[in-house]
Order: sequence, then structure tokens, then C-alpha cells
Amino acid sequence: MKKIAAKVLKRISKNSTNKVINLEAYKHQKKDTEDLFNQVMTTEQAIEKGHDPLHAIYIHVQNLLSVLAETLQEIPEPSLDRFFKTIDSASDNYHPSSPPMSPLTTSYFNCWLLFDISIGLNKETLTTIIIDLANKLGLHKEIVQVMQVMQDSRMGIYEYLGNQDDKVLLRELTGNEVIPCICPAGYAGKHQGELWFVRLLPPVIAQFDYHVVFTTPYVLLNPNADEWIQYIKRTITNKKFNTSTTSFENLMKYGLSYNYWNEYIFQAYVNHISNAIYLEGLPDMSSTRPHSTDDPVFQSILPDTTTFR
Repeated sequence: MKKIAAKVLKRISKNSTNKVINLEAYKHQKKDTEDLFNQVMTTEQAIEKGHDPLHAIYIHVQNLLSVLAETLQEIPEPSLDRFFKTIDSASDNYHPSSPPMSPLTTSYFNCWLLFDISIGLNKETLTTIIIDLANKLGLHKEIVQVMQVMQDSRMGIYEYLGNQDDKVLLRELTGNEVIPCICPAGYAGKHQGELWFVRLLPPVIAQFDYHVVFTTPYVLLNPNADEWIQYIKRTITNKKFNTSTTSFENLMKYGLSYNYWNEYIFQAYVNHISNAIYLEGLPDMSSTRPHSTDDPVFQSILPDTTTFR
């Protein structure tokens, strides 16, 4: 068990007798999630409200994680304060919802706060803490496995290759694998070669053979794929950022600061439709982003980024 998780476990054990921690909401969501797993395993049918069954599993597990994260916020443990101060600050600054209120969607922001804000040498997140407390919380093994898959996920830049039946075909900018996906937001792509900035979740149960585009697609209008590849190469080889932990995967998951990708989305926003959001520019070239902090109109409303390391 990692450092922060061990401290939280100690607090829970100490306070459980005097009911400082209320787990009623958790118990209700846990039962709903377990019931869903049983349905999917036995019927292989879409569950409620027309949700795809794989998508439904991820929705329920994320809801369970959100309830547990709210519970963690009530635990009087100083080690947790940094998480919630970071989340509260970003929420105040970016007002996540959907355009035109904010280009940071709720689906994107909730994944960021649960899976990507990491603290300490062990890069603990709210989700890794919850996973470490799984036995204490009575979480089933299958649910913990899905939590781990979600924790391991990250944002990525994918090239849209077209459609196959009811799936969209995506290929990561730096990879070769063609990935069939469902896109619950309803966006099916406009033209081959289009770039999507999204979080994909894999087929966590053997009966599924496709991924889920779990966040509303951010469509990168420009620059082109070659310029994005050059950005990636120069960023992960820049001496200022080149550490033993800097890699393409870490860049896409953590950025170079807590708010790195939040800030990029906020400044790169140009337009939206009901099921996709359009961005423009590169993270390391302010002149390419429509709402760069170099623009005095936005200087007063954009937050400072907090150094990640």
C-alpha cells in the first residue's frame, strides 16, 4: 500500500467507530454496480437507457469512484488536501460543463480529477488510493480490475480512419494498431485523417472486442498530424522536461503541469457542435492557439498553471 493510501486507511480505521465517514451513498452505488456486472455477464445485452453494455460498466464504475472520492474529501487527512485544492481551483477557473459555458466537458474533467492528478513519488491518484483500500471497502475483484483499467487510461491523439458497421476506426498518432470504437457522444467523424483528442477505454471483459471513446471528442482542426508528431518529439526530448519519467505516455496523461491539458483545451477552443468540440493550435506555440495567454483579453481570466514536478 502506498504512502497516502496507508494514511487514509489509518484514518478510516480510527474514525469508523464514531461514524465520521458516511458510506451509505457508496453502499447504494456499489450494489447498483455489482448488479450491472451480473446482468452483463449473464445476458450480454445493453443495459439501461440504451447504453452499450461496456459503456454502462464504465459509467457505473466511474460513478462509484466519484462517490468514494467525495467520501475521501470528508476524511480529516492532510495528505488528501492537495488533491481537493487542485480540483477546486481548476473547477473555479475552468467551470467544466460543456460549450459555450466551458470547453472542458464534464466527461473529460471527471476523468482528469480521478485518474490523472498524481501526487508524490508513487504518483498516487484518488483512484489508486481507492484501489489500495479495496479490501477495506469490500470491493469485488472484477470492479477493482475495471478501476485499474480506468486508472491506467490517458488522453491520446488519434487519427480517424473511417467507419466499420457501427464502429469508428481510430489509430493513435504514434502507433499502428487500428482500434474499433464506439463513440457514445454520437460523433462519427467527418473525413479520414481527422485528429481526435480523446480518452479510449479498452474491452475490459472478454466478450467485447471494441474500445469506448469515453470523453466527448475534441477534434483538432490544425495543425496536421506531422506537426503534432514534431511537437511530441521536441517536448519529450527537451532538456527542461526530459527526466526518467518523461515519455509520450506520461506527457499525454500528466502533461508538464497539473493544468497543462486543461489550459490547452481552454486556449485552443474555437467552436463546437452537439457531439464534438473543435480545437486549434499546439500546446507549446502560443501564437497557434486562439485564446493564448499572450492575448491581453484572456490574460486576466486564465489561471496560472501549477508545476507538476
